[in-house]
Amino acid sequence: MTTFLYHMWVRHHLRPGEFWSLPRGERSLLIAFSEEEMAAITSQMNR
Repeated sequence: MTTFLYHMWVRHHLRPGEFWSLPRGERSLLIAFSEEEMAAITSQMNR
């Protein structure tokens, strides 16, 4: 979770406190989208 929160702060300027204040469904959606984004970044770096 720490890596995710850091990613959201650095890439999208969403502070951890703001993330936790979001409704549960929105947090789940952001987590899912960010997992895809981080996987794409990792894949691109491994080329």
